Amino acid sequence: MGTRSAIGYQLPSGSINAVYCHWDGYPKHQVPILIEHYNSLEKVKALIKPGSMSCLRTDHTWTPSEVRDPQPLYHWERGNDGPWAVSNSDYGDLPHEMPSLESAKQYWNDNDCEYMYVFIPDLGWNHHPL
Repeated sequence: MGTRSAIGYQLPSGSINAVYCHWDGYPKHQVPILIEHYNSLEKVKALIKPGSMSCLRTDHTWTPSEVRDPQPLYHWERGNDGPWAVSNSDYGDLPHEMPSLESAKQYWNDNDCEYMYVFIPDLGWNHHPL
């Protein structure tokens, strides 16, 4: 069972743009990775632009014998054929924009996420149990 989370950033309007992450979403795992590798708004935007992910940082791919440098494992990488197709999932591939932090927390909680991580420009990462 994965510890599901949402990862995103706050826009100047106060709205939240975020994506779904399936595995290892607990703070002890996610926070150090986010702080070390995604410590600017540009890096966070690049992280979530490809859409939902299976894991925030891994050297695995969807091919069992293949490894690569540690990076996110995005759902789109497994293709849109067969039982793992994600193009019509509840979470969707692309980032979701919610008008406020509270509406984002409610949306991701309703979609079975346990935590939400939000990068706030000039402040850094905040995490919220859902």
